[in-house]
Amino acid sequence: MNEAGHAAALDELRRARGRLSAAEDIRAYAELSFGMAFHVISVGAQRQHGVHREQHEGLTRWLRERGHAEAATALAELESLRLGRWYGRQGNGDAATKIDELLAQLEAWAVA
Repeated sequence: MNEAGHAAALDELRRARGRLSAAEDIRAYAELSFGMAFHVISVGAQRQHGVHREQHEGLTRWLRERGHAEAATALAELESLRLGRWYGRQGNGDAATKIDELLAQLEAWAVA
């Protein structure tokens, strides 16, 4: 997929996530947010390195290897929150807020 394809996928996921209640639909919210992060990183990597990964496995390491420690940390934290939502933990509203903050951080990195 090229940069335009990743951008279009990001927009599609953003629209779908916008139809959810962050606290009530936290599992879906977290999953869509993680998908959005993948596409955001793909766009940013393409812009900054002229190449991106087509899968999320190993993406945190890939970012670190290219000197993007903050983006890698944000992605790792987002993935941790994503996994935690599958176990029905409390504090879903707080988790959604943190997810939004991490995604905003990745979006800022992608356009830097």
